[in-house]
Amino acid sequence: MCSNPFIAVINHQPAQRPPMWMMRQAGRVLPRYRCLTQKQPFHSILADAKMAAEVTLMPINDMGMDAAILFSDILVVPEALGVQVEWTTDGPVFPHPLMDLDSPASLLYFNPSNLMHVADTLDEIQCQNTDDTPVIGFCGGPLTCLCYMLGGRDKSMQFTDVVRYFYTHRSETEQLLEALTSASEYYVRLQAAHKISAFQIFESFASVIPVELYTSLILPFVRRITAAARDCGLPVIFFPKGFGTGLSVLTKDDCDFVSIDWHTPLSTARAIVSPALGLQGNMDPRLLFAPQAVIAQHLQTYMDFFNTYPDYIFNLGHGLHKDTPLKNVRFVTSWFKQK
Repeated sequence: MCSNPFIAVINHQPAQRPPMWMMRQAGRVLPRYRCLTQKQPFHSILADAKMAAEVTLMPINDMGMDAAILFSDILVVPEALGVQVEWTTDGPVFPHPLMDLDSPASLLYFNPSNLMHVADTLDEIQCQNTDDTPVIGFCGGPLTCLCYMLGGRDKSMQFTDVVRYFYTHRSETEQLLEALTSASEYYVRLQAAHKISAFQIFESFASVIPVELYTSLILPFVRRITAAARDCGLPVIFFPKGFGTGLSVLTKDDCDFVSIDWHTPLSTARAIVSPALGLQGNMDPRLLFAPQAVIAQHLQTYMDFFNTYPDYIFNLGHGLHKDTPLKNVRFVTSWFKQK
């Protein structure tokens, strides 16, 4: 039996308990990360291989997670395509959304050198990773990145004008998706060459378009990213947040594991997702604010689910909230490790 439960389960091998990691675990709730951000802005940390590697591994040392996820951002790929992103304390800002421009696809130019800081970070992680902890690489889903590229930052997270653009500018949309996906394929291979163990595609805005449109317009591009990862021997986790009953259309062409948000019960997901695919998720991150006795009751349901369906990775239904009590995160990891 593999000593690391994440490596075991992601490869459909037996484990004694579900592996654990949490989206947005790198940073956010960690005091050491907060101290770092008081001295360095977010984007400076991303660009510094030593600091980014340190933050990547913090959840292993400070929380007891079974896997690390690369400390980076989904917007590094749009940046590498020439989209201007300004990193502020309130999040990314897009001074020139592509939707305001004529023929925006013709303005994109992929510069691979803009991604080399990620390769440097992964190399530094290997130097610091004395326990051989698996590292998860990632990119943004095609729809999510394109929403940002076209519309900039939408506080409503509905991207109504962007979706309208999809319907009125189908050919231009497909050209943009082609450019974005080609860059993402390169990015997958870059991360694979620097020794990640698995790859996750974060499609945070899957809910902003109908399932039928996602299936016809976006999913073929997702499959290309997955195929690039598979060509490198990497298992793939796909997180289509808010996809709902669309989960039923996913196949092995799309991923190896599907990450489930908190809106869809795991039992429902297991009933509609192909049995060839494992599941990840779906605990509500806000539950981590509850008393530990309440948290433990929910953890038991995940343990029971794992005992019935062992192709399962424990995670949240979205990212950790920045004010989550660290003691409760540690309670979760210690609870599972005592089983």
